[in-house]
Amino acid sequence: MQTFINQLSASLKDDKTDLNRQRWAKQIIQENIALRDLVEIIHHPYPVGMRFSWMLGYLCELAPARVFPVIPYFFQQREKITIKNFNRSLAKMFYLAGIPTEIEPQAINALFQWLEDAHSDVSTKRFAMLALYQYAVKQPELIHEVMTSIDVICTKQKLSAPFIRLAKTYMEKLKALKPLP
Repeated sequence: MQTFINQLSASLKDDKTDLNRQRWAKQIIQENIALRDLVEIIHHPYPVGMRFSWMLGYLCELAPARVFPVIPYFFQQREKITIKNFNRSLAKMFYLAGIPTEIEPQAINALFQWLEDAHSDVSTKRFAMLALYQYAVKQPELIHEVMTSIDVICTKQKLSAPFIRLAKTYMEKLKALKPLP
């Protein structure tokens, strides 16, 4: 496995293309390589750790169930991971792969924090909002809180017009889910 890790790390360092990361993601899927064996790469110095994070995002799109088991590790290590705005990567993992039960309360709190934080970029807010929406579909008691957070950020923060449109779309979807009193 160390040989594979070394090859992947060297490739991520030398080749910054999306195509390279996509090839590695597909190889990991085809060869059924456990991501638990690769998680250490996230701690590698720039640019390897960052590009590994991007590759994980692509893996989430292709095979979210493959990423799901390692999400708790990344979430618990988030303060030690030196990748700029790793919260965005986590929010994307939660959106695409789901929120593991063992970190569910902490992850939900983090998603609300990232959504509401005026310093979070729009991409982080977007994935946090989408992950919270999906969670609220399964946990209707959270609908009101998600709607309130979306409303607050849309009225109190300066956000892009496309984000506001997306937020309004999801507000309408949440309203449709909300049980009548």
